Amino acid sequence: MLRTVVVTSLAALLSLSATTIARPATVAIAQARGVRTLLVVPEGLRFAPRTVGRRDCIAYPRDCVNGVAGIEIAYAISGTPPARTQIGTVLTDTNCQADSYGISHCTNRIRLSSGRVLTVRHDHSMMNDPCLAPGERVRVRAAARN
Repeated sequence: MLRTVVVTSLAALLSLSATTIARPATVAIAQARGVRTLLVVPEGLRFAPRTVGRRDCIAYPRDCVNGVAGIEIAYAISGTPPARTQIGTVLTDTNCQADSYGISHCTNRIRLSSGRVLTVRHDHSMMNDPCLAPGERVRVRAAARN
């Protein structure tokens, strides 16, 4: 069921649950929150560095808080995450079906300011953190290693 929701303030927009928000609204939410920072775990590593704590939805699926304070953790599927922060534009958002814990494992392609394209898996709870939306601009850099 698709409902239209008229939002009159930023606070009202941020208080909406993920089930209330239609897919195109994720761009509006991202813009309202400002540019998010995407820390990308290099390809081949199973878990994010311990320093990210409960942002890692793979290590902590029951109480994942990825996206808190505008900082996201994602895993590189292809491409090398930049060592220094670059601005990227999200090109795609696919495979967002939630698992048994309610965690979505979205696949995103992101074009970096250098022109390279990075493909990542963004694990997050839709109840706490919206998908990376096509057209959204994000800060991208490699996650620090332990």
